[in-house]
Amino acid sequence: MLKKYSKILIANRGEIACRIIKTAHKMGISCVCVYSDADEHSLHVKLADEAVHIGQSPACTSYLDIDKICQAAADTKAQAVHPGYGFLSENQHFPLALEKFGIDFIGPRTEAIKAMANKITAKEVAVKSGVSVVPGYTGAVLNIAHAEEIAQQIGFPIMIKAAAGGGGKGMRIVRSIKEVAQAFNSATNEAMKNFKDGSLFIEKYVELPRHIEVQILGDKFGNIVCLGERECSIQRHNQKVIEESPSPFVTEEIRQKMYEQCISLAKQVNYFSAGTVEFIMDKDKQFYFLEMNTRLQVEHPVTELVTGIDIVEEMIRVSCGEKLRFNQEDIRLNGWAIESRIYAEDPAKNFFPASGRIKYYNMPKESSNVRIDDGVFAGAEVSMFYDPMIAKIITYGKDRMAAINCMQQALSESYVGGITNNIEFLESIFHQPAFIAAKLHTGFISEFYSNGFHSDILTEESIQIFIFISLYIYLSNEYRNWVLCKEIDDSFSVFVDKNEYNIRAKYDGVTLLVIYNHNEYLIQGRWNVSYKLLQVIINNHALNVKMSINKNMYLLGYAGMKAQCFVYYPSIANLSKFMLESKEDKSMLYVEAPISGMLVKLCVDQGEKIEIGQPLCIIEAMKMENIIHAETKGTIKTIAMKEGESIRSGDLLIELE
Repeated sequence: MLKKYSKILIANRGEIACRIIKTAHKMGISCVCVYSDADEHSLHVKLADEAVHIGQSPACTSYLDIDKICQAAADTKAQAVHPGYGFLSENQHFPLALEKFGIDFIGPRTEAIKAMANKITAKEVAVKSGVSVVPGYTGAVLNIAHAEEIAQQIGFPIMIKAAAGGGGKGMRIVRSIKEVAQAFNSATNEAMKNFKDGSLFIEKYVELPRHIEVQILGDKFGNIVCLGERECSIQRHNQKVIEESPSPFVTEEIRQKMYEQCISLAKQVNYFSAGTVEFIMDKDKQFYFLEMNTRLQVEHPVTELVTGIDIVEEMIRVSCGEKLRFNQEDIRLNGWAIESRIYAEDPAKNFFPASGRIKYYNMPKESSNVRIDDGVFAGAEVSMFYDPMIAKIITYGKDRMAAINCMQQALSESYVGGITNNIEFLESIFHQPAFIAAKLHTGFISEFYSNGFHSDILTEESIQIFIFISLYIYLSNEYRNWVLCKEIDDSFSVFVDKNEYNIRAKYDGVTLLVIYNHNEYLIQGRWNVSYKLLQVIINNHALNVKMSINKNMYLLGYAGMKAQCFVYYPSIANLSKFMLESKEDKSMLYVEAPISGMLVKLCVDQGEKIEIGQPLCIIEAMKMENIIHAETKGTIKTIAMKEGESIRSGDLLIELE
């Protein structure tokens, strides 16, 4: 007789915990969530049927504590535990610990996790299964000297990788011998903090590859199916930002070859439940095994949209002992799906993670073409202790261009205020011609955003939009301030990033009429999210503009472009030209912390002369090590912080002479 769960515990937090709850509730299953001090008021706790406190905020004292989670599951009489992704999801000891309590693990068998969790043994299994692998040194790297020896044998560039790694952590690209030591130490430290295993291995780095992965599902009767591939090439810091399914680069012939290798690998380790086999693919469409993730992936929703299969539901059914309800011939890839990950991070500062409280939060409405997976709300805290992902937007269309258009619209409707985030950066990518043309590779962001993302160059269309929006904001305020509220009809000077445009406009309290380049434009607007998002219709064309107001200056954003805008009456505009500009202090003598976290290492000493680009210190934030580099030459005058100290964004780290 098949099992049927009535209660499960979710050993995770945030977005993925909320996503699992949705499917479990749909199946009539009650959910227990666990939470740390930092997550006491989080969304997954509110959505759960029961919640158990398991410790302090650091993951090692809460979400990584196997004993506490097992005890919570036993105390609440949960029949099974779903690990989500990250944390304990690929820890081979977790299922064994649950087994002692008679509790099921919703995931693969321990032996499969063990075989694939270590990248060295996984590669050995792949070779045995007939899977194509990247050339490299598959043994454990002993020390820096050993790493340098291997690197010279393989030839640069190389990739130093954590044997127990995943999620882009514990990985470093190395292009010269002088970079090996720093990369080895950073990768080791990250691996220890994230996986409690600092062992590393080295592979040849394939330049400008595509990152392609195949979703698999298996049951306990030896049945394995592949649910199509995902294109995951848009990455920063070796971590994915945008994913799509299917891949625009994979042909049906290549897809079937990938399927064959994935099934062979899965059968080699008697795999069941959900899993992902990851490949890199070169420009000649040769693909090589990268790793196998024995868990649910962050990007699983794109596969769900193109196949119509709820992967979380299938994981639960398989765990209960059910056979797969479909075979390979039943799997059809219909349409196209794309996912954008919204992170609390600063694209202008090397994507450093951010933390803090979300003041405003607006996501597009869900529909048959838009799906939102999130775990936050206005007022929620993005903690420095965990991954900084805020939400995922997934869009669907009949083809790739339809899915892209839908994503452009969805991102334009998205606003997160109070914390630095990457929404404008994502908008920029989805308007980038190379992305639209599917010219993708893992170095895409480095190629097109080598200095980080600040703002795209203004187009004629965006200048026109910013002129109209500036006038709309200014005149709607003017209209409210006029006692008689009579119609405003006059000439105005609009400045867009210091470029002046003389415009004739008429406003009646509802509609703005603008004369621009001898053409008439009718503008109507609707505010959202406390006047941070303006939805406008310009001559029957709807669009969304993000904005913030500082006195009489409007900072407007649209499709990855932004500008500072001012509106004056012509007489005032003429006088403003004679006003002295305030001069900002351009001094670079002070090095401030760009992120909150812990100062784990100082790379310089007082009195030392430094060069541009030289590492100054390493700050650990959200389980990632971030190297702070010198932006100018100089001599270290004072060092304001000590190793091991907690720091906040903006704290003084180093003063230069």
